[in-house]
Amino acid sequence: MAGELVELKPDETVHKVLISSPARFVGEFRDEDCLLTHSFPRRDNQNPRHFFVFTFSTEPIEKAPGIVIPDYSYIGDIICSYLSVLFGKRFDNHGLLEGSGFHWLPNIDTHDRIYQKSLPHNSDDIRPDFEIPLNLTELSRIKDLIHGQTEDKFGTTFIACSRFYSLALINSERNPEVAYLNLITACERLSNHFDYEAEALLDPQILGLFTCIEQNCGGGNGILKQLKAQLRSIKKKYIKTLLDLVDASFFEKSEAAHQYARLKEDSFEKAIKSAYDLRSRYVHTGSAFGNWVALNHGGGNNEVQFGSPVLQDKELAKIIKKAPTLVGLERIVRYALLQFASRNDAFSPPWTFYNMFSHQ
Repeated sequence: MAGELVELKPDETVHKVLISSPARFVGEFRDEDCLLTHSFPRRDNQNPRHFFVFTFSTEPIEKAPGIVIPDYSYIGDIICSYLSVLFGKRFDNHGLLEGSGFHWLPNIDTHDRIYQKSLPHNSDDIRPDFEIPLNLTELSRIKDLIHGQTEDKFGTTFIACSRFYSLALINSERNPEVAYLNLITACERLSNHFDYEAEALLDPQILGLFTCIEQNCGGGNGILKQLKAQLRSIKKKYIKTLLDLVDASFFEKSEAAHQYARLKEDSFEKAIKSAYDLRSRYVHTGSAFGNWVALNHGGGNNEVQFGSPVLQDKELAKIIKKAPTLVGLERIVRYALLQFASRNDAFSPPWTFYNMFSHQ
């Protein structure tokens, strides 16, 4: 109205983060205190990425001398991580546009990079696992995660694992070795969520030996206690976790162009063991393996190696031959994370929505 001074400065309680993805999405997600919607380019813009703005509100901060203005840009990292796991697509956080009553300049230095669109996490295709449509309204499936309304231990684990998964997608084309390690780290962090008894981590042969020790050795109980403590290793927890979370339906679908390049249920345990062994070899000996697991190696989104690597290190060659490619390991980790979220009532798979309405 005439004569009134309109407040044009950004609201101190409203914050806006710019994010992007190589994949194309439709729709928007709107909730009581957050909004995820599109940031539209100029018509003459040939940018290969699609941009979005995530807007959220916070409680006002009481101002006083010495109070530091909060930096909420990390919220973009969390949202990008959740989006990456939900849709199986790469998302990048470019930083704040507005926050705490100020305008901010986001980082868009890499916005014009050309991405390999045939890769599952860059393409405009729906991922076969869980088949989540590329529609931002689907964010409602993880609404409790967005609002931090999950059990604390689960929420802390899921945020950490999702971040490692998201970093793997970001690193995948330029540094596949680091991306592979990111995925293994996500699995390690996930396995730490569970408290397994030693017996659950051991195969039947070892359990049989334990029985023999208990029955035939003096002080057998004390010996068993020490052995079980040693055998409750990180690798065994990692394997147990993936075997529990990746069920038979995972092997019914694939993005590999050829049947022989798909992960198989009967060799799955060997594959995930070999993936961990690659990580261990790299950490302890520096044995490089990135070129062998790279996304473009062999083409066709292969999930496994279909030949024998020619290397002087024969042991490393055996490990690489059995291990999944980066494409295969990425599928495994995303599937495990969504299963983990579903079992903790933090993710609603498509079939739960269907069942809810079909039984009314």
